[in-house]
Amino acid sequence: MSTAGTTAASTVTVLLVGAPNAGKTSLYNHLTGSRYKTVNYPGATVEYSLGRLRRFGDAPQEVAGAADCHTPAAIRAVDGIGIMDTPGIISLTPRSADEQVALTALTALGEVLGEGPARPHLVVAAVDATQPGRHLPLVKQLKDAGFPVVVALTMNDLARLQGKEIDANRLSSFLDLPVVEVDGRTGNGTTELSSCIESCLPEAPAEIRMPGALNAQEIQAGFRWADEATAASLRNAAAVQPTRLGFLDRLTLHPVGGLVTFAAVMSGLFWLVFTAAGPLMDLVESFFGWLGTLATANIPEGLLRGLVVDGIVAGGGGVFVFVPQIAILFLAIGLLEDSGYLARGAMTVDRFLSMIGLNGKSFVPLLSGNACAIPAAMAARTIPGRKERLLTLLVIPLMSCSARLPVWGLLLGFLIPAEKAWLGGIALTGIYLASLVFASLVALVGAKILRIPASESGFQVELPQWRPPTFRTVVVSAWDRTVSYVQRAGLTILAISVGFWALMTFPNPENSVMNGLGKLIEPMLAPMGVDWKVGVSLLAAFAAREVFVSALGVIYSVEGAEDATDGLLEVMRNATFEGTNQLVFTPASTVGLIVFFLIALQCMTTVAVMRREVSNKFALGQMVGFVALAWVLSVITVQGLRLIGVP
Repeated sequence: MSTAGTTAASTVTVLLVGAPNAGKTSLYNHLTGSRYKTVNYPGATVEYSLGRLRRFGDAPQEVAGAADCHTPAAIRAVDGIGIMDTPGIISLTPRSADEQVALTALTALGEVLGEGPARPHLVVAAVDATQPGRHLPLVKQLKDAGFPVVVALTMNDLARLQGKEIDANRLSSFLDLPVVEVDGRTGNGTTELSSCIESCLPEAPAEIRMPGALNAQEIQAGFRWADEATAASLRNAAAVQPTRLGFLDRLTLHPVGGLVTFAAVMSGLFWLVFTAAGPLMDLVESFFGWLGTLATANIPEGLLRGLVVDGIVAGGGGVFVFVPQIAILFLAIGLLEDSGYLARGAMTVDRFLSMIGLNGKSFVPLLSGNACAIPAAMAARTIPGRKERLLTLLVIPLMSCSARLPVWGLLLGFLIPAEKAWLGGIALTGIYLASLVFASLVALVGAKILRIPASESGFQVELPQWRPPTFRTVVVSAWDRTVSYVQRAGLTILAISVGFWALMTFPNPENSVMNGLGKLIEPMLAPMGVDWKVGVSLLAAFAAREVFVSALGVIYSVEGAEDATDGLLEVMRNATFEGTNQLVFTPASTVGLIVFFLIALQCMTTVAVMRREVSNKFALGQMVGFVALAWVLSVITVQGLRLIGVP
């Protein structure tokens, strides 16, 4: 559970609930001042986020249906009201692990927090105004169960464009509940919602009567009731012209056009990552080169200079030079998310995923895996079928996460001439497509091995409306994710770089500890076409994939390489096996390394998460199996390329 400015000991807690993609996390960000990521596909929230309600002023705001809410002075004076964001639910009957997370918060909040009230004092139900017929049945269930409820009406601006604007006052009269219209993108209405929350808090959590599983007739009755509420709440919007972006859905959801669009969008994204980041990478590279020169000029020759120049500067610079690529990746994905395209992408690939034994809901964790395998594994909780969830968890490490970007940047930089940088985008697209192919094959094999019946539930996704991305939201999200990456990777990179420098230096450079370890594993590396120095860098990558570049930089810096990436590439082009003139890095061996990284080397944190999500046996088997498969395919690749004349 993530926290933002509060603790589990808050005496008053308000729960945000609602269907996936109803705008709960946007509301949470505005109400608490947090900046948690908001996306346009279901399953973004798979655990709790707990924050403190911001104070927007003491003056009460006029809110539809809130006139009868009178908060006891003792509650209004509480120093802080806890706001908890929960995973999306469509009813009070859980269908998957993430929905059970939300239901547990509703019925056993004290267990979630470790202390405090057994249930929330108040529930804020987010209702998407563009599809009230699907979201209002949950409001009825909450009210019938006895929860104090405030309705947050979201996306009414889009409903207005469609000619079906909801009148908050009319909806409040029909529901007999307070209703507040809120724009989750701009924050308009947040002040009113905050005031409504404060004024409607009961003195203590209410007694509730949770319903059992609904039968078909009860479900249909709930939808009919929602339709009646919608009809009673619509404003006369005959003069409003509906949106004319329907052609985008016809294109992106077409069986052929959708696939072509998806391929074009992904290719453009990876081209942007590889090419547009170039100038920024040059700046970072120059900065670390300047740091190395400054340290060399001001630190006397000896161990301290070696530690700073060859350990800290060379190791850190070898990875941080790729931070612009990672930032652009996060920014591009954010733009696609905020526009509403990625939900269409989920529909496009659903047909393909179902062919290899996965559920359409696998798209969300697999997409997340291209950023980081850890939240991706957690996002797999949204998958209702056990077989589909296990298969998704099995192949998540095969997705090319952002930690691999420094590796791709270095290896592709070696293979592709600087004057043909445009080829980098094509090559990077090929790498991501290759990861999908490998994942598909592994899923097919895994589906045969797992003797578990497939889930009968189909893939359903609520498509968000097309809309221009909110620039500030996307930029802030990309910035936060990039900073999080730097914070997470920074200490690891620094520690391993210093450790590598020490192991390469003591007891002496010619007979160091790392030298001995490398010679021990070298027979396993020879078929891959690389030497012991590359081997020990691969071992370091088990801590974090991006550390491969840092470790390689440290090893070659000890022998005189420059601090900048260009210097490392130059040394790689001239590196030879000890005692021979045979080059270590050739087109064949470099492609072999790419194949190896495509499959192996999930970081230890990923292994720990897989252990938590499934079992020790699953996590260990996944790690060992992928490393063995990677070694075999890398050897086949290198030897096969050499057989056809590629050096």
